Amino acid sequence: MPTARTPSRRAWTYLQERFPLGAHGPLVAAFAGGVACASAGLRGAAGPGWPAVGVAVVVSLGAFFQLRVADEWKDREVDARVRPERPVPRGLVTLGELAVAAAAVAVVQIVACLWLTPRLLLPLAGVWGWGALMTVEFGLPERLRQSAALTLVSHGLIVPCIDLFSVSADVLGHGATYPEGTAWLVGVSLFGGMTVEIGRKVWASADERPGVDTYSADWGRRRALAVWAGVVLASLACGLQVLRAMGTREALGLGLAAGAAGVVALGVGGLWADRPGGGRWVETAAGVWTLGLYLTLGPLALWTR
Repeated sequence: MPTARTPSRRAWTYLQERFPLGAHGPLVAAFAGGVACASAGLRGAAGPGWPAVGVAVVVSLGAFFQLRVADEWKDREVDARVRPERPVPRGLVTLGELAVAAAAVAVVQIVACLWLTPRLLLPLAGVWGWGALMTVEFGLPERLRQSAALTLVSHGLIVPCIDLFSVSADVLGHGATYPEGTAWLVGVSLFGGMTVEIGRKVWASADERPGVDTYSADWGRRRALAVWAGVVLASLACGLQVLRAMGTREALGLGLAAGAAGVVALGVGGLWADRPGGGRWVETAAGVWTLGLYLTLGPLALWTR
């Protein structure tokens, strides 16, 4: 049963544990705002303007929260069995309360879209649609459970959906057309999202838990690290194409490449020896790369053209 604490206190505790705004907020703002800025740069504009950036950030942050709620529903049986300390199994919040919160966020998203341009409702529906399919595991839960690679790709596609919404906030918000180079920008988000997804599920052997799916358990730790490094480099390759399409200085691309090398060294080096807790190095490196990648492709690229 839920605890006797006030609803606001329980909601805040849930956010601190499962969706800490201090950690997720800057990353999502860098992602959504950076994509909107990169879109403006690709179409030759000076910038996307604060209304487009604001709507992109608000809707994207809401979308990632809704995905967290979807995960709570999808993983409820596993959590009750092997992770009873989490908020839902221990009774801090109920799944019904989380569904109401996700619906309230949806109302905010709709209002934000209508305020900028009603045409944004279509890409928003795309985000919701793919998120709904993820919640039911595309009707193939057993098949996905048997293939970590298939799960990674099918779930990873939600990030390009959110990326495309942020591009649309810039493009449709200005009555423009989608610029050349948009596909590369979507590629950045696909591989960048995989960087974060794999990074948070590559653990040291001592940290693995029976019944909890991780890429390190499915693929082996070193193979998982190799795949993680590969998607970092794939996001770098797409990012360099975006910078090239924007006509930025070569030094910016060289700096981004150096950053990717440093991030890979940090993550792989931190877990290669298989020390307990080493997975935090990979997760931290993934967050640093995401933040740096979108800030470089977005505001930094605009300011240094």
